[in-house]
Amino acid sequence: MEERDQQNGKGASIGAIRQQSILSLIDQGHIVSVGDFAKRFSVANETIRRDIRALEEAGKLRRVHGGAVPTRTFDVTARRPLTERMEVDREGKMLAAKAAMALLEDDMHVFLGVSSTMLLVAEEIARSDKKLSVTTNSIDIGLTVAASTRCTVNLLGGVIHHRSRALDGYEVLSNFEGRLFDLSLLGASAISPVYGALAPSKEHQVIGAAAADRSHQVAFVVDHAKFNRRDAQVVRRLEEFDFLATDKAPPTELADALVNAGVTIFLPPTKEGAVAPAASDEGNN
Repeated sequence: MEERDQQNGKGASIGAIRQQSILSLIDQGHIVSVGDFAKRFSVANETIRRDIRALEEAGKLRRVHGGAVPTRTFDVTARRPLTERMEVDREGKMLAAKAAMALLEDDMHVFLGVSSTMLLVAEEIARSDKKLSVTTNSIDIGLTVAASTRCTVNLLGGVIHHRSRALDGYEVLSNFEGRLFDLSLLGASAISPVYGALAPSKEHQVIGAAAADRSHQVAFVVDHAKFNRRDAQVVRRLEEFDFLATDKAPPTELADALVNAGVTIFLPPTKEGAVAPAASDEGNN
């Protein structure tokens, strides 16, 4: 069928439809699988590879092993297992975690979301003298904070996700009922001046939003590699959260959008121990 379509002139239009479908999906944050699309359109894998090559040459996507992702703005790292993500941009994540510590005060009830950066925040909390009540749906984060005798840990029950070692599903959402937090510290796969704080999946979005809805204040903790990216799900618009803790000052466009939305930016402590002021950094693109 594919060969006959090309011979009678239909191949070009069918190819355009396939390519538009590929772009539509990856614009939502999906990783496009060559095999899945070959089955969907009843064509050979090589036909899909040619479509992907054509789109890459046009600057519309970037090839990765087995498929394609959007150009520049999309970070495939958020789809990797937690153990792999821990080593990506680790220095920036560690500095962002240190910046977040300025938000914590003794006797706070805090929710910690699931991300590699949040695990580093948990390590900072365990090393500190902070006295906190911490709630989380992450097994690793719960165990890490529990190493501190000054903190109490509440682990929300649910179904264990094998990649993130997080607990999700209906049980987690039902366990939010009746809970209130002074502060939610959440991770994000992207921070956009247009869309706000983004996540890679509906599961991340739903749980992050549930925690934020029950919090007096909300902070996102990310390294600068997340600036001006996009992803699949909006967790919070810029005007819907209070703080951004990060390792470097955002570039001008994002910094202006954050300030206009009323978001306070926290940077790591200086050598003198003070929290560094957040000035925009044109070099962070």
